Amino acid sequence: MPRWVRRALDTAAWLVLVPMLALSMTQWFGIEGRRTITAFQALTPWVLVWSAPLALVASLCRRHVLALVALLPLATLLVLTQPVVFHAGAPAAAGATPRLTVAYANVLYNNPAPEAVADALLATDADVLVMAEFVNPVQQALEARAGDDYPYRAEAVSRSSSAIGIWSRHPIVSGGVTRVGGRATIDVVLDVDGHEVRVLGVHPNPPTFDADLWEQQLAAIGDHATVGELPTVIVGDFNAARWHPSFRALLDRGWRDVHETMGRGWSVSWPMDEGLLPPPFVRIDHALFGDGVAPIAIDDLAIPGSDHKGFVVTFGLTDAAVRA
Repeated sequence: MPRWVRRALDTAAWLVLVPMLALSMTQWFGIEGRRTITAFQALTPWVLVWSAPLALVASLCRRHVLALVALLPLATLLVLTQPVVFHAGAPAAAGATPRLTVAYANVLYNNPAPEAVADALLATDADVLVMAEFVNPVQQALEARAGDDYPYRAEAVSRSSSAIGIWSRHPIVSGGVTRVGGRATIDVVLDVDGHEVRVLGVHPNPPTFDADLWEQQLAAIGDHATVGELPTVIVGDFNAARWHPSFRALLDRGWRDVHETMGRGWSVSWPMDEGLLPPPFVRIDHALFGDGVAPIAIDDLAIPGSDHKGFVVTFGLTDAAVRA
């Protein structure tokens, strides 16, 4: 092989490796605060996976320095994906406790098919509906179809993306719509057949709008959620993936992701625009649970007209929560 070809290939390999190294550094040092960085971090597994063939080819071609350096993004990928691949199993639900089924959806503030959204949510027959971007047309469509089936509600309905709401068959013992990090948030305690369960519905701003604000709101959700000792679940559009340091910091405060716990950690929820690019590549819609709660099942839910995929999750309570 001519020397100039080898040099051109070496240069190309290093140029491919540089963004992988930069991305790895943002992960190891928890660097965020920039819209471009958070967008790049959402692509973490799809970018860093190429470090494996790059390291292999460099080693076979005796480009040992290149091969060794390529091991850094590969190690970063292995560390970040370890909780997804080798996840801990779900805690056992006490057999005598009731089950709580929650359907969640970001319905999209300008959804062109509010009636179809209402039909999809009601078809789940969930005990609780949590809806981000819960705009007036979707509320009206649900109202026309649900009747008195969900009599307990807390809503901040509008025509903007900050709208949010919860509809429940179980009584709301306390709480309602509050503000966390300046963002409308659901925080209610439900009486689930004699057991109190706290449900938070969250929707922080997207980091592409204001990365610093988004980071602060995720931290505020963590602060707010850890107050109290009731069995608690958090559902919503976090606008964040495991690949974001701020979201991992939230998980490190004692929360576990239901999709990961149930072996669905590689599933994606955004963007769901049919026929448009890019294809769905990241999960930013999550159900989190803390001590006392045991996830039993989770299924993704197609939401007509939305750019997000929703989900339906069933929870039980652990023996420790029942005895408390």
